Amino acid sequence: MIAGLLQYLLLAHAMVVGSVQLLTRDNWHEHITGRHDWFIMFSQQGCPHCKRLEPMWEAMETRLGAAGEGVRVGRVNVSTDNGIALTFDVERFPTLLLLSADGRAYEFQERRRSLPLLSAFATGGYRNQLSSLAVPTTLRPNEPQWWLLLRSLWKPLKQTVVVAFSIAACLAGGIKLLIYACGIRVPEEAAEGEATNKKKAG
Repeated sequence: MIAGLLQYLLLAHAMVVGSVQLLTRDNWHEHITGRHDWFIMFSQQGCPHCKRLEPMWEAMETRLGAAGEGVRVGRVNVSTDNGIALTFDVERFPTLLLLSADGRAYEFQERRRSLPLLSAFATGGYRNQLSSLAVPTTLRPNEPQWWLLLRSLWKPLKQTVVVAFSIAACLAGGIKLLIYACGIRVPEEAAEGEATNKKKAG
C-alpha cells in the first residue's frame, strides 16, 4: 500500500513538473553526447498506449533525478521527427530505448510497465539483455507520411507474396511427384511416346 501511495505521489508530482526532455533533430546531438545514459520513449500522436504512459514517464524523470542516478529521461515525438525513429528501426509505439553512455541501445521489452520495473532497467538492468545495437552517429532524414504508409504496407504484402509463391512451388512439386509416382503421362510426354513408337514401326 505504501509503495502504491509513493508511486501515485510521484505520478502526481511529475504531472506538475513535466521535465522530460523532448528530443528533436535540432537538439539530438546537443543532448546525446555519450556522457550520460538516456532512457527515451518513442511516442506517436493519437497513440492511446503512449498517452497512458506519459504520466509514468514524467514520474520516471522525477524518480531517477531524485535518486541521483545520472540517467536522463527523454521523449521523441515520431509524428514530427520520424527520422529518429527510422534511425533506430522503431515501428511500434510506444518503444522504450536505453541509450548507454558507451554507445549501445537496449530496448525495454517487458509487456508490463511500472515505475519499479522501468527504474530497475534504466539503472543497470539493461546490461542483462543479450541483444543491443550500436547507437548511430548520424540521424536519417524525416520522410513524408505517404512514404511511411507505403513502407508499413510493403512488409506484410512482401511476406504474403513470398508465402504465396512458396505454396505454389510446393503444390507444383507435389503434383509432379504424384504424376511421376502414378506413372501418368502428361500430353507432351504421350505425344513424344507415340512419335517414338511410329518411328520404330516404320
